[in-house]
Amino acid sequence: MISACGPVRAENQDAGAAWRGENGEVVLIVADGMGGHAAGREAAETVVKACLASLRHRGQDGWEADLRAAIGAAHAAVLATAGGSEPKGHSSRGSTVALAAISTDEEPPRLHVAHVGDSRIYLYRGRSLYRLTIDHSFVASLVRDGLLREDEAWGHPDSNVINRAIGQAGPLEAEGQEPIELAAGDLVLLCSDGLHGAVPDQEISVVLGHGGTAAETCASLLAAALAAASQDNVTIACARLAGSTPRRPTRTEKGGRP
Repeated sequence: MISACGPVRAENQDAGAAWRGENGEVVLIVADGMGGHAAGREAAETVVKACLASLRHRGQDGWEADLRAAIGAAHAAVLATAGGSEPKGHSSRGSTVALAAISTDEEPPRLHVAHVGDSRIYLYRGRSLYRLTIDHSFVASLVRDGLLREDEAWGHPDSNVINRAIGQAGPLEAEGQEPIELAAGDLVLLCSDGLHGAVPDQEISVVLGHGGTAAETCASLLAAALAAASQDNVTIACARLAGSTPRRPTRTEKGGRP
């Protein structure tokens, strides 16, 4: 995992973590905070801490339920940090979150994901990049409703308008999906919009095609974002499964979601 302030922002309001559990499971988290002054940074850090705490004490209901519970705990924790300093029903702090778990106690290993906001989760297999999440954003809703083409969405001036975030007033529903069977050589990538808002998916795929360890891949992607003059904080987390014999995804569609 790697995180950088970037060349424009005054402080880094992103947070992230990569954690391996006692049973070999791998958890990746990326959170992009929103809010004035230190509020965004505090929200993102709260999200990461709450998600990790929840998943370290996960129950027996399965990863999908556990990931949703972790995001629910993070939402409650961010709301609690506001205390009584903000008007009822309003919060000036919030965060996105992308949450992925690789369960290695299954054969084959499986990828479990959940997210809120526009931090993304990708799967890179062979030479193909699969975007597993759909942004909870105004621009993504325009694409979904057929009012904007995908190529018009990239770099759109309203691309930073989020319509679902941790810390929002009222109930929050995390979005998940069915688990994906993983293969040797697969790479799971999580990132904030400091990467995917500056570097198109096609170029992200080219960088991933160079190979290397997870740490080297994170560093290469960060370098690509900085070279593209990213206008935001950049946080990247990735994990690569050992081996080099990929197979086609069973539940993904190239350039889309499962």
